[in-house]
Amino acid sequence: MLFNSYINGSNEYLGRLYLIVSSLIGFGLVALYSISNDPTSLNSSFFRQVIFIVFSFFVFLIIQKVNVKSIHDNSTLIYLASFFLCFIPFFLPPVENTFRWIDLGFFYVQPGEYLKCATIILIAKYLSNHQLEVKENYIVIVPIAIAFLSAILVLNQPDLGTAVIIFAPVLPMLLWAGVNSFTIFLLIAPLITIIAASNYIVFNVWAVFMFFIFLMFQGSFLNRILLYFANIFTGLLFPFFWNDFLNGYQRQRFLDFLNPDLDPMGSSYHIIQSITAIGSGGLFGKGWGQGSQTQLKFLPVQESDFILSVIAEEFGFIGIVIIMFLFFMLIKTLLDLAFKANDYFSSLVIIGLTSILFSHIFVNSAMTIGLMPVKGLPTPFVSAGGSFMLLCFIIISLVSNMSKN
Repeated sequence: MLFNSYINGSNEYLGRLYLIVSSLIGFGLVALYSISNDPTSLNSSFFRQVIFIVFSFFVFLIIQKVNVKSIHDNSTLIYLASFFLCFIPFFLPPVENTFRWIDLGFFYVQPGEYLKCATIILIAKYLSNHQLEVKENYIVIVPIAIAFLSAILVLNQPDLGTAVIIFAPVLPMLLWAGVNSFTIFLLIAPLITIIAASNYIVFNVWAVFMFFIFLMFQGSFLNRILLYFANIFTGLLFPFFWNDFLNGYQRQRFLDFLNPDLDPMGSSYHIIQSITAIGSGGLFGKGWGQGSQTQLKFLPVQESDFILSVIAEEFGFIGIVIIMFLFFMLIKTLLDLAFKANDYFSSLVIIGLTSILFSHIFVNSAMTIGLMPVKGLPTPFVSAGGSFMLLCFIIISLVSNMSKN
């Protein structure tokens, strides 16, 4: 009786999940049809997206048949296969001056997308196999090392956005596993300090805030003081981060983010056109296929990175509210399924996969309105793109599989 009740509850959440995903895909197809000059053309973003969705759905069905225990037992092999797949682009001609893609003739594959899932699965296996050790500080070393190895490889392609997304699920998974919150803070504090060092006022505010955080937690006073000043001194790494770690175009994106008026017809053009398209949509939008910024192609990369700007211009504030509500329900449903998962490994995987989708939603939404630097991170289930659409279907398939089992 209890088992049947669990299965019925799980099916209810999965039904809601499938409905939300279908609605998001529908919204995306409507927007892509609107901005395609000839939607029936083989080269149109709309037609290609339909093909990608059909193919991804078949992959979804295949993954549904894989036993969860097999995924757990073969997680190292899955990770190694995905990791070495990311090496292949380095031996191929570069695409747009990067080594992110594998040209299959009829479309490109970005193996870095699938390394995200493989990294999560391997970290989940490690944490689930060491449940009794999660209160020990050393438990964080292996998960961070796995994510760091994946991020370094992707960063050399170069792909800063994917590298950041690979790291994004680590902290939620560690928190979900029960790792001490102060240990989590010690992991993120140095990075925040380095970024805050770019501005004198921000750095001082962060230093005061961090001081009170260190006072709140228990432990040796001397150790806390030493850790505090060690974090403060990491701010000295900012020149290295800015001059040596970031590429020239990445530094320019940060500068454009801080002041878009520096180069309105050059590097700031994307964000200015995006904000213009969103603002011109008003409350109800200009109507389907009637957006001037999108139809006249003033808005660059509108089929992928700035698809939300297309929706905002043509369907207005109401359209964006609907999309954001669907995203909210998507994340909530995934969290519900993580709570209901009947084994530790599955719940950790679902939390990690949810973090990937949330990171994409957050970064892409903030990017389109100028709250974050422009980064090539598409919107889940809405943006055009074969590799990312396949990743989204793989995520939903893994979540569905682990929820049913």
